[in-house]
Amino acid sequence: MNGTMEGARYENLLAGAEYLTRNVRISSETTIERGALLAGTFDGTGTTVHLATAADTVGKELFIAATDSASMEVITAYESGRFNRSAVKSAVPLSGFELEMRRQGIRLTEVW
Repeated sequence: MNGTMEGARYENLLAGAEYLTRNVRISSETTIERGALLAGTFDGTGTTVHLATAADTVGKELFIAATDSASMEVITAYESGRFNRSAVKSAVPLSGFELEMRRQGIRLTEVW
């Protein structure tokens, strides 16, 4: 279901029941929308993420934004779970990330 209901927003992102989340730092003044595919690295003090690019298909931790950034420096991101493929936002085709996403516990599906 897409739309709003009494102040709640539904965009059909979640397609399962179990999810793990982590608070991550945003690498720059980038606006991040809920559902955006993120890539990041752990630097010893925390994980810093950015919007995923084609260069991030291997060797990066992948996340899906659980919240909009709205000028925050830290956001909550999903590190595993099942998501509706059409609701995940990415500037590059998701197909290039699927193997790494599955390896990290992120599953994509179609929700009708």
